[in-house]
Amino acid sequence: MITASAVIGITIFYSDGEALEVAGPGGTLLAYVIVSIVTICVLEGVSEMIQIFPAPNAIMEYIRAFVDPDLAWVMGVAYWYTYSSIFATLIVAAASFSEYWNLSQFWQTVTFYGFAPVVILFINFAGVKLKIHAFKYFGWIETVGGILKICIVFGGGIFMYVIHAKGDIGSAYIKAGLTNNPTFATNNSIAACYVIPIISYGFISVEMIAVTAFEARDLNSLRKSSQLIAYFISALYLFCVIGELLNVEWTNEALPESFGGLHTDHAGVYGERPRSRAVIIIAALEAGYPKTSGFLNGCMIFAALSASNTALYIASRSLYGMTRTIRPWKCFRGLRVLGSVWHRNGVPMWALLISAVAFVWLPFLELKGGYAIANLLQIMSITSCVSCLLVWAFLCLAFIRYHAWLKKHKEAVADKYPEYNRFAETGQASTFLAGLQPLPAWIGFVTCLVIVFIFATATWWNTPISFTKVATSSGSPIVLTSFFIILKLITRRTHIKLDDDVDALFKVLEHLRYIKPERRDVRRSTRQHMERAEGNTFGFRALWVFRSPMLRQDTTNLQVNQNSGFGPNGIATDGTDHAFEMQPV
Repeated sequence: MITASAVIGITIFYSDGEALEVAGPGGTLLAYVIVSIVTICVLEGVSEMIQIFPAPNAIMEYIRAFVDPDLAWVMGVAYWYTYSSIFATLIVAAASFSEYWNLSQFWQTVTFYGFAPVVILFINFAGVKLKIHAFKYFGWIETVGGILKICIVFGGGIFMYVIHAKGDIGSAYIKAGLTNNPTFATNNSIAACYVIPIISYGFISVEMIAVTAFEARDLNSLRKSSQLIAYFISALYLFCVIGELLNVEWTNEALPESFGGLHTDHAGVYGERPRSRAVIIIAALEAGYPKTSGFLNGCMIFAALSASNTALYIASRSLYGMTRTIRPWKCFRGLRVLGSVWHRNGVPMWALLISAVAFVWLPFLELKGGYAIANLLQIMSITSCVSCLLVWAFLCLAFIRYHAWLKKHKEAVADKYPEYNRFAETGQASTFLAGLQPLPAWIGFVTCLVIVFIFATATWWNTPISFTKVATSSGSPIVLTSFFIILKLITRRTHIKLDDDVDALFKVLEHLRYIKPERRDVRRSTRQHMERAEGNTFGFRALWVFRSPMLRQDTTNLQVNQNSGFGPNGIATDGTDHAFEMQPV
């Protein structure tokens, strides 16, 4: 549900209107189908890896282990930027939706730019495992938020079908099929390419299941959620969007203006300015349901703020994961404070503050107004999503190389690590398309790169090129590529080679083998085992306590490093790496 809360933001209610205006109902529906397939292909590989390796900071760990350690750093920064900026841009979106009620600029500023960020920051400070009447505060807020947003999208879809059944529109609107708005595209093909990135941004955050995997209750719950989330979100979106396309004509002047077009402010059936540019509200108003449209507008604000709350959580955990193991350069060791946690509840306090403050100034630019500010907000919004699509691509590449490495040594893996042997029934991971791998991973990898490097540039194919358009589509890849080159020049490290020596693979598998806590009182029971320990069989550094079918549960002979401290969430307070590092003494 936390993942669903992160994914469901404003795209299904607002951005699909941009796609509808550019490519008509056929182009919008085609974009949703294509992006749904891409999302499923990406998540198939991610699901398999997180079922086997539910590691903290999993996204960086997978890329570091199977692709390149420097690329992992670059993707970590990209991932942090994605959600730190989304935290701010969604607050701006929520404030803009309040214009439906003609809320004054003063109250917009107080409510959304002042009060909302403080509340979101407080919720995140509370921590995932802070007990309030035996509930996990943040986790329950996100779970309830996810359920409510699923109900909003599903209920909105049903409402669209009811409107259509009572009206006399028939199928005229959706029968317009794939079209093109000459303001943006000169033919239908270009229009379809134009809107695919717009729709793909609405699926961002579905990979969040990898961020929260190590906090899953058990393998079964993790397996089901990671297997189903991409299929569920795709089906939910398609159900709702078809209802919207049945009720709103693609030439409707109230539709939101897509980036790349001319800056115009159409006067439509609502007077000088439309009360809302969200497709679902346009349909409700034209059908004569003003009260329902007001309720739906409130739902959109809730969806935006809830997604903003989750975005800050992801950003803070990503920054914490990156900085808790900084070692290479003395000049950067000061950043390790970002990899520490507050001892009372295990929340990465400094990483959370930096993630919130980094772009909290962005909403206040809206007070000045003007096209330059609007363009800056558009650049921040789109480049963050482009960065996340690059993370998707390299997660697919990590799985491709993981699959190839396992296949190269499948006999040795089957003998020593049968639960990792995906080519036999002993493998503990299960996905719907596992038998087709690595084909789905290749599809995900290639299509993500095509969206980033080709389709995202469609904004200037038929309209004058400008700095804003180039910065929006290509700014993120250019900056990240430059960062990667600089890192390579500094570290001079090579990419991960799929070594013929099986011991190299075993070393990587051991590094990724995190073991989940079985009970809440695992720290107490572990310390009891430690107190009874005799002998010098193993040495440990303690951070998280994990469980694995391959780990011997005999803890009668342990020697423990007492220098590592635990926070109340089971997170170490000294910035050490992970769990118990199994090292023979």
